[in-house]
Order: sequence, then C-alpha cells, then structure tokens
Amino acid sequence: MERPRGITILGTAVILYGAYNLLGLGNYSGFAGMFKPLPPLVVRALYGFSVLYGVCAVYCGTRILRLENWARRLMVGITTVSVILGFLLNGTVMRNFRELIASGKVELPPDMAGSAYLYAAVIMALVTLFELVVVFYFTRPKVVETFK
Repeated sequence: MERPRGITILGTAVILYGAYNLLGLGNYSGFAGMFKPLPPLVVRALYGFSVLYGVCAVYCGTRILRLENWARRLMVGITTVSVILGFLLNGTVMRNFRELIASGKVELPPDMAGSAYLYAAVIMALVTLFELVVVFYFTRPKVVETFK
C-alpha cells in the first residue's frame, strides 16, 4: 500500500519536532526555572517526560513513515498527555518567563522584552496547535485504516 502524502508530511514533521524538542531542552536548571513553584520531584518528572517525548517523536516518526500502527498509537497517546500538560502548565511557564525577562538576568534590551514574551507565547500556541493536529490526524478513521 502506498503511504498517503498527509502521513508522509506529518510523520516527517513529528521527527523534526522531536529533534527540536530534544535540542530545546538545554540544561536542567534552565528547565526547572520555568516551573518554579512546583516541587523538585514533579519538575524532574516533567523533564524526564520531555526527554521521553522527544525520543519517542523521533523514533515513532520514523516508524509512522513505515506505517507501523504501534508508533501511531504511541504518538497519539504521548502527544495527548503533552497537550494536557501544556494546558495545565503553560500559564506557569509564561509567568516565570515574564519574571525572568523583568529580572534583567537575561541580556535583552528593554524595548525587546515585550517582543520576546510575545514570541514565546506564539511558539507555545503553535506547538499546541501542532500537537492537536497530530492527535486529530492520526485518529481519523481513514488514517487509522491505512495503518492496518
């Protein structure tokens, strides 16, 4: 069976997103700073989930391109968890990001602070939209049938 173009495009995007996610994690202390009010154990669990999510996205993306159903199912599941965590935690992250910019610890010209915050908010919205597209697309009956 020939792989539909949508699966090719979204499977490749999942691979690239996984790599972006892994590269964007940076060091743990920077990651932990964005989740300040949360207990350290919860922050470590979130960091571990982020690493797992990135690795799964890269690996499952390659397997999705081979039309392996387990990879599709795993990506839908882990992406759903990520969307839920995003809705629960994005406010905390953005509040901590705003405080970081206002603290002056980041070398950023004062007139760029608003732009940096807006940029981060747009990126967060785009990531959430992408994840929702992944869940929606890979649960469509016609797409599910392609993997069987």
